[in-house]
Amino acid sequence: MTARKRKHANKTPVSQTVPGYFSLRSAWDVLVIAVLLGVVAYSAYWIRTYHPGLLAWPQIQQVTVEGEVHADDREAFKEIVTAHVAKGFFRIPMGRLQQELAELPWIYQVNVRRTWPATLEVTVYEQNPIARWGKTGLMNVYGGIFFPESVSAPHTALPMLYGEEARAAVLAGIFERNIRRLEPLGLQLQGLFEDDRLSKHLVLSNGVILVLGHGELGKKVTRFITAYEEYLSPHMEQVKKIDLRYTNGLAVEWKDPQLAGNFKLEHKL
Repeated sequence: MTARKRKHANKTPVSQTVPGYFSLRSAWDVLVIAVLLGVVAYSAYWIRTYHPGLLAWPQIQQVTVEGEVHADDREAFKEIVTAHVAKGFFRIPMGRLQQELAELPWIYQVNVRRTWPATLEVTVYEQNPIARWGKTGLMNVYGGIFFPESVSAPHTALPMLYGEEARAAVLAGIFERNIRRLEPLGLQLQGLFEDDRLSKHLVLSNGVILVLGHGELGKKVTRFITAYEEYLSPHMEQVKKIDLRYTNGLAVEWKDPQLAGNFKLEHKL
């Protein structure tokens, strides 16, 4: 009997909760959280309304720019940076700032970062154009196309390329390879044009057009170089166009059609 009473005495009472009801402690916790949220919301409203300057603390005191900002972009660059700096050190949306700056025509790439306690560092990589793209665009060294407000000197003297924008990098590679091949002959390339059928035309600085068509471009340029070295070189001032879209030969269009017969007669001797 004593053992049975002792056994019952060692049992810990189990509290039971009634479903659908909160305990007094749970209700108090909810009330405290609600009050805290109200305080935070009111504080944010009070700061925004009466002391908005506190949201921009700490203020950016210095902006450093590494690299060149093109003259055409400087005003817009300053406006973008100034608008974001006013938001304060911690509230600058760095991704958005970087994106807005990168959209300026003469900026190829830009990096921004904060340096504690009050500095914004901006590193700018300016576009480096190597050719014109049509009448209004420019091509950078990576084959990328950009469209500034205007194409002015000295960029108007650059070679011109044109075709589908999606093929800009391909055309840049073709142009570069042929520049290296023709330079030893004293010939300079001034343009490369590709039409809707991917047929290509090279334009020399003396105005002569090389019609390459599509396919086997390297062989066609080699054929031109051979013809140039053997007999065309002394007569290039009279040449208007050279058509290389033949399997093994080429056709020359002269500025003066009467020269065609004289040229053939001369080379039969």
